[in-house]
Amino acid sequence: MHAMPDPLPTGDASPHPSQIKTLPRRLTFLEIDEADRERLQSLAERLNSKGAAFVETFYQHLFKFEETARFLNDPALVTRLKQAQQAHLESMLAADWNDTYVERRHRVGDAHATVGISPQIFLGAYNQYLQFCIRELSGELDGPAQECALQMLSLQKAVFLDIGLTLEAYFSQATQSLRKALDLVYQANAELRQFAQLTSHDLKTPLATMANLCDEAIDEFGGQMPAEAVKLIEAARTRAFKMSTTIDELLHSTMSLHAELPHDVVDTEQIIAEAVDQVRPLLKQKKIELTVKDHLPCVLGDRARIREVFYNLLSNAVKFSDKRHGRIEIGCKERDSECIISIADNGSGIPSEELARVFVPFRRLPAHREVPGSGLGLYFAKTMVEQQQGRIWVESEVGTGSRFFVLLKKAMTKD
Repeated sequence: MHAMPDPLPTGDASPHPSQIKTLPRRLTFLEIDEADRERLQSLAERLNSKGAAFVETFYQHLFKFEETARFLNDPALVTRLKQAQQAHLESMLAADWNDTYVERRHRVGDAHATVGISPQIFLGAYNQYLQFCIRELSGELDGPAQECALQMLSLQKAVFLDIGLTLEAYFSQATQSLRKALDLVYQANAELRQFAQLTSHDLKTPLATMANLCDEAIDEFGGQMPAEAVKLIEAARTRAFKMSTTIDELLHSTMSLHAELPHDVVDTEQIIAEAVDQVRPLLKQKKIELTVKDHLPCVLGDRARIREVFYNLLSNAVKFSDKRHGRIEIGCKERDSECIISIADNGSGIPSEELARVFVPFRRLPAHREVPGSGLGLYFAKTMVEQQQGRIWVESEVGTGSRFFVLLKKAMTKD
């Protein structure tokens, strides 16, 4: 079965270069050589001419089973899938084994896993196709030769059955290992929650002291200060209170890490405005122009975490701005039950070879190592977005800038 390609771009769509480099080794291990390429290409014309008929028969087979028919409720989708299935099989017989071939196969596998198509169903699709090919090729044989082809067909069925059962054992063992790992993660997170409680107290105490000192300064010397100085002190006090509130929200978010995540209606326009307010001093200092291009909808999720995501992305865009006339643009595209909010800048950009690793913890670009930071911001942003059942990815070009995308679930409003 060939699933519909992912309708939205992701940063994980392409295989890592190391995966592509393994292709020659895979071909060598399977003893696939030029002779195999020539045989496959010689079969292409004959088999591809009947490919449409096979796809129709194959989808009739899929409709007989509830576990596959449930993916095929939309006639327009089925038409696209049939076309994609036929193109997939034709590309296999073309035997053009290169980087594009690897990338397409990884996309297919990722799409199948995303929509919940099991390996059993995936292997069943190849089983059906091999049966079709053997029957086509054995049609020209007579007597013992045809009987031999039918024996090979029976053997192929047994091989696929054996593969499916073996894979189940592999997956069962992997599941057990995953459960053990999750137990360790749970223990580590319990310690992390305790640490977060202690740290939040240590952070809030000096903030409260700062706010009190601001109040005392205004009470004692407000009449002797210029009006602008009083405004600055009041602004510092307001920011201290806001930071204290933010710490409370983040602590609550951390403490509920293993609880069911809230699906509150979050006004992204409001939380982005708050994030912008936090970076406004740097915007003014670096003379960066910030614009919001599109309407920002309400989404479902945890308000504190989503705000921290956008604050992190905005602060990065400001921090790494290297142009005389810096620009940051916030945009949004809405699709059905989802929206994609983008934050684009005209900064230094990210080299293509680093794009796959920008969300790795402690990973910093060589050009940014002199800039203060922990290398954890984007890692935390990715973690928090995925906790909202969302996705985050980036597109970038060195010297031109970067554009980060955040996909979130929209809050559906009643008309």
